[in-house]
Amino acid sequence: MRDADQASPTAVRAAVLARLPLSRVSEAFFEDMLGVLPPGHMRGMPGFFVTEAVSDDVHAQFVSLGGRFYGAYVALRDPATWISPAKIAVFDAAHPDAEERAWYPRAYEEAAR
Repeated sequence: MRDADQASPTAVRAAVLARLPLSRVSEAFFEDMLGVLPPGHMRGMPGFFVTEAVSDDVHAQFVSLGGRFYGAYVALRDPATWISPAKIAVFDAAHPDAEERAWYPRAYEEAAR
């Protein structure tokens, strides 16, 4: 029997992914992440991902497109979570004046959600 306080792996992954949804990031943030560890690349995945996992198969992915920079937490084993040009187009249409993140969300910002 499962403990009522124990979240399912799917719920835990969803919570981690929600900590950094698709966002516009600064060029400095993008460049810093490019130099932190050897960047990871996967066939079919735009941009690069930070090779150190946030949790299980969740990693930070970064993409440069049209002179702008984007980042999000994605699940490497689930291409539906990856940043894509189509997702960026939808994001930009919905958030034409989105602020650029300069760094990862802080713990207190996450706790406020």
